[in-house]
Amino acid sequence: MPRVTVVADDLTGATDTGHSFAVRGAATRVAVRPLEGAVVDPNVRVVNTDSRYVDPRTAADRVTRAVDGFDGLVYGKVDSTLRGNVVVEAEATMDATNARFGIVAPAAPGLGRVTAGGYHLVDGRLLTDTEYADDANDPTTAHLPTLFSESTYPVAHLDIGTVASGREAVVEAIADVAPERAFLVCDVTHPCHLATVARAGASFDDRVVYVGSTGLAAEIPIPGDTDEPTVEPPVLDATTSGGALGIVGSVSDTTLQQLAALPDDRVLSFGPESLLADPERAGLRMGNRTVKRLTNGESTVVTAAPDRPAVERTLAVGNELGLAESEIRERVTRALAESARRAVEDASGLFVTGGDVAMAVLDTLDATELVLSGEAVETGIPHSRIAGGPADGLPVVTKAGGFGSPSTVINCLDALRSDDD
Repeated sequence: MPRVTVVADDLTGATDTGHSFAVRGAATRVAVRPLEGAVVDPNVRVVNTDSRYVDPRTAADRVTRAVDGFDGLVYGKVDSTLRGNVVVEAEATMDATNARFGIVAPAAPGLGRVTAGGYHLVDGRLLTDTEYADDANDPTTAHLPTLFSESTYPVAHLDIGTVASGREAVVEAIADVAPERAFLVCDVTHPCHLATVARAGASFDDRVVYVGSTGLAAEIPIPGDTDEPTVEPPVLDATTSGGALGIVGSVSDTTLQQLAALPDDRVLSFGPESLLADPERAGLRMGNRTVKRLTNGESTVVTAAPDRPAVERTLAVGNELGLAESEIRERVTRALAESARRAVEDASGLFVTGGDVAMAVLDTLDATELVLSGEAVETGIPHSRIAGGPADGLPVVTKAGGFGSPSTVINCLDALRSDDD
């Protein structure tokens, strides 16, 4: 029986958060398909609900099914930019676990996400003034207490003065909320504040759920912590002598900057006309082109949008075809997944960025789980391997779209290349 269940609303967030436990020696597995059970019981079970863009009722139902009846520690992973069904899923976690209170701290200071005065900021800007405010399920406000006021539970705000005063001050503030069940929304401007909040929550005998991004997960004590994992760590050696395959589905400004840092001859991009007209055929043809490069030992990235003008052109072509934006995204995802299915057999490893695309790629490969190694290319970019399907054992690196340095994609590909490359 796992000691921790992590519930994440997308796949890259699931692997990123799972890594926070795996790096401490806990055997950690991520189910690729929503709510799919683990073949082997790990220390930490990560459930991908794939619920960021579903309707609120469906999101709540998936969270409930993921944690209902589980007696261990429950961590509700939310996006550090508050996209998705954040409050609905947090409330469902509270309900399903009958927790006394929920500690909410989505900040990730190491990635430039902080909460001050109740306001959530990204790189010093209000969240609602960033590109994340244009997401399909964007946050309605940057003020966390206001956001969580949508819940049926009371909301208490632990300001920076309280959190910075240390664990005892936070414990006292939490106790003052008793006897009501409530969400406690925490200011966090430094990594040490996450440790304070995590230790304070662990001080209570009452059941507590944690709601946060990867930052808070790294500070949560693992119940019954042991130096000996229950599952052998994965082997991450390249499976072939070919180049590494990258599938890039994110169109965030950060990811586009990372693509711009790659040599032009390492990037293959779709033409929007053929992609949108017949995604499967376009994906197969792209896969065939990619195989030729991989077998020559050339690491290659496949994308539908290498730069912002390409994004706009794809949207314009889709509009001319009468497609809604959601249909355009769905066809792009299908084409990228098909190209990966065709080419992955000749790859030394797989790099994927963009949660929906990562999910589609691994699903088309019939992968059942990702087994985390506890190793990472960079902060928030974990190594794992595929379990199940024809790509069983293939090394994988997953990355959420909105962070990393300009050289991140290059570093990920290099980490997956074979020694003979």
